Amino acid sequence: MNAKEILQKYKQDELLEKLESLTENERELLEKDILSQDFELLNFLYNESKKEPVFSESDDIRPIQFPHSENDLRREMWQATGMHLLKQGYAAAFTLAGGQGSRLGFEGPKGAYEFGLPSKRSLFALQAERLLRLSAEAERPIPWCIMTSPLNHKETINHFEEHSYFGLNRNFVRFFPQGTIAALHPNGSPILTKENRLALVPDGNGGCFRALAQSGCLAWLVEQGIRYVFLNNIDNALVRICDPVFLGALAAQGNCEAMAKVVAKRDAAEKVGIFVYKNKKPAVIEYTDMPEDLRELKNGDDLVFDGANIGIYAFKIEALRKMQKTPLPWHTAKKTIENIPQALKFEQFLFDAFQSLNSFATFGAYRDDEFSPIKNAEGNDSPKMAREMLGKLHKSWLIQAGAQINSDKLYEISPTLSYAGEGLSDEIFKRELGKNILEF
Repeated sequence: MNAKEILQKYKQDELLEKLESLTENERELLEKDILSQDFELLNFLYNESKKEPVFSESDDIRPIQFPHSENDLRREMWQATGMHLLKQGYAAAFTLAGGQGSRLGFEGPKGAYEFGLPSKRSLFALQAERLLRLSAEAERPIPWCIMTSPLNHKETINHFEEHSYFGLNRNFVRFFPQGTIAALHPNGSPILTKENRLALVPDGNGGCFRALAQSGCLAWLVEQGIRYVFLNNIDNALVRICDPVFLGALAAQGNCEAMAKVVAKRDAAEKVGIFVYKNKKPAVIEYTDMPEDLRELKNGDDLVFDGANIGIYAFKIEALRKMQKTPLPWHTAKKTIENIPQALKFEQFLFDAFQSLNSFATFGAYRDDEFSPIKNAEGNDSPKMAREMLGKLHKSWLIQAGAQINSDKLYEISPTLSYAGEGLSDEIFKRELGKNILEF
């Protein structure tokens, strides 16, 4: 069917009238947008958006356990296993980097944002250099897939080009944009931009499986012999990208298809999804959907539902191949889009994949070591907080290594010098201070 026939079939009279009123060039561009969309799906999603939320009082919701890996006697074995995977070329990284830095007052990809470190490293730089350090230890490049968005795709590639890929082998870095879906008026008709194009919005982080496959990157990973994929969000300043301990833990689980890192919630009000067992299956309930009585439920001083989803996962490659064909549920958000209040935005969530997998496990981590997202301009999860948390973490590494530091200062250690606190000493501190170790 052509664009006109599609609009007639789905009774999009308003859009059809608009289409016929445009110039030839404008009409061609809008027709291209229309043909890119599944109007059967859009119609279904619009009707679904009128129904009750996913959460139901009849659901059996129980807390999920996440014992801290730091205290696990198997940790050294996991570390060794993970490094073996990297040295054999069996592991890769996959980063979701479609976000913009507009909430931070930064016009550009969030990954290119510099949050005030003395080195002026961006979020991309931190993760790239951590990967570079691991690559050096593994004595081979580690494949890195980066999912952008149509808004920041070119800018992201330019950022890497301008910084010479931060020393990485560019043949092992792949970029691809995430999918999009049309936003709808509250009445169900597609929203148009000022340029008379469909207002296309990102289809959510759950679309990453589909985008990875459609871009050809999944096939590329398979061709490379990859067996395990580390997946993370770009906005976490402390993420240990391609963490050998984490990858090794997944490998040691035998038939387990995926694993998620979990930290304890800061407090009941923290805006993070919570890992739970929902009707006896692992799931994540978003903070907006969690009933208040469960969100604030305590056992003594501790929250009962305290397993925060921090956007760090590891998947077996077979699970990713399965997920590219597994339909995930769609969620509806109401936002102002193109000055239309209460517009309908549809997205899929990555964590819904866990219910489709045969086996899934959690991996407890410490927030101070591994989780400092940059989401807000001020307060919690801000650049200032991320900068201070990284400075305190690196300071603790130096103290543990016996370095004679200035106790009143914080420190930034180059990821190329130490990935997670290893290889440091007082001698190295004195030699690298002002170079690969910066004081602030």
